[in-house]
Amino acid sequence: MLANKQLEDIRSLQQICEEKENIELKLNWDSLRNRPDGQQNDLFQYDDNGKLLGYLALYTFGGPMELCGMVHPEYRQKGIFSQLFKQARPSLEKASKLLINAPANSTSAKSFLISRPCTYSFSEYQMKRQASKIIAEVNPQVTLRNAIESDLKFLSYLDSVCFNIPEQEAIAFNKEVWLGGNEPTFIVEYGGKEAGKIRIQKEENATWIYGFAIEPSLQGNGIGRSALSQVVMNEQNKGIERVHLEVAAENEHALGLYKSCGFEPYGTQDYYEYDLNKL
Repeated sequence: MLANKQLEDIRSLQQICEEKENIELKLNWDSLRNRPDGQQNDLFQYDDNGKLLGYLALYTFGGPMELCGMVHPEYRQKGIFSQLFKQARPSLEKASKLLINAPANSTSAKSFLISRPCTYSFSEYQMKRQASKIIAEVNPQVTLRNAIESDLKFLSYLDSVCFNIPEQEAIAFNKEVWLGGNEPTFIVEYGGKEAGKIRIQKEENATWIYGFAIEPSLQGNGIGRSALSQVVMNEQNKGIERVHLEVAAENEHALGLYKSCGFEPYGTQDYYEYDLNKL
């Protein structure tokens, strides 16, 4: 668990870096606030006066390990991030695959990546929906219910078939999320039978949607649109005006669905696969 002082330092450095480059870093704040004990997922570089100069974070979301980080603009080109990366090596060696995340328009991130054994993998659009948008009509046959422990098998199955996550990794991830209890997960039902899932995270006055998946054999029936509309409506009823999600840039079907529900792209995150044989 990260200390409050550490979280404050991360937030402050994030704001400085984002303002300097006009970017949005993907630091997964809900995960940072609920880090499990006994794992070295966060690496810090402070100066002698206690000022945070660099930060590196590791995440596992049921698939490849993801890495994101930042260095204070005034202290770049001094090897700070390279040193943090070196310190993370014991954790990285345990990964089956490593993806480094960087905002698409971050010149500092690209200068670091170009000197590393990385290859571009894919991009994700960050999308958001404002409360002023009209909510799509909801099919009454599509309902949401809170997931229970016996749903873990179904949740893991969907991660495997919809996101190509290895079965055992999907099972381990969903167990971790379930035990954490900080990210509400809902089962989407169609005609009273399980048809999909959706997970949400809260971040200040915004909600993020993750792990949204519909059973492949049931896709094309408007289930996803109705489920997404219900989540948006529920959040608006709680006073949450901004709802966010992410979608792979090449997933045209999902992109079209989200746009039809009032979501609009506002940023892009690029992912690069690191050659673990060259650690």
